[in-house]
Amino acid sequence: MTPALRILIVDDESLARLRLRGLVEAIAEPRCEVVAEAATGSQAATWLREHSCDVVLLDVQLPGADGLQLADGLGQRVAAGQAVPLIVFVTAHAMHALRAFELDALDYLTKPVRRERLQAALARAAQRLAERAAVQAHQPATASDGAAAPDADFITITEIG
Repeated sequence: MTPALRILIVDDESLARLRLRGLVEAIAEPRCEVVAEAATGSQAATWLREHSCDVVLLDVQLPGADGLQLADGLGQRVAAGQAVPLIVFVTAHAMHALRAFELDALDYLTKPVRRERLQAALARAAQRLAERAAVQAHQPATASDGAAAPDADFITITEIG
């Protein structure tokens, strides 16, 4: 059995967080678990420095740093080799969709969110995470000095001429 998707909900409106939590909990497949909630981008960033999750359901308009800025900051973690959660924007403002996808958002849902639409986004998240895990499982192990492990399969190509 695959583990439940670990979800962080980020929205400045407590009723919106409550509604999203209810929608997530009503989804039978993929299995999901809301592991935390945040009302601001800075609260979410602080939580993410110490914890991990698979998916962030992220509002765009937040007090202080907005959702787009938080997503941009998370994207910069890739360069540092850190795990980055998938981002699904959940907002009342359709005008930010292009920028969201430029930040590699998995999906962009407009409020009011329908359960079927959220379920489809979370199913894509589960599929993307399974693909990531499969790729990582097939990457050769490396020794502490960065050299390929002795039992790793590799091909050496030499160009002549």
